[in-house]
Amino acid sequence: MFTKADSRLCRIAAMLMLLMLSACASSSPPSPPVIAKQPEPTPLPASVLRIDPQSSQTWLQKVETYLRKVDELSRAEMPK
Repeated sequence: MFTKADSRLCRIAAMLMLLMLSACASSSPPSPPVIAKQPEPTPLPASVLRIDPQSSQTWLQKVETYLRKVDELSRAEMPK
């Protein structure tokens, strides 16, 4: 059985729900889409520009050879 307090609470709850629903249903103009700009490339520092790529070629070849050997050994040990 509902008491007067229960009925009052139901009315208040119903009014709050109606207020929330009307706030959700109000038509506000949509915000314009954000148009992003393309990022600008930054110039490399002078210390990076002075790096000679040829000086690291021998080291890169040694690393590639090592990685190939490791790959071959791991494939030989893995059961199929």
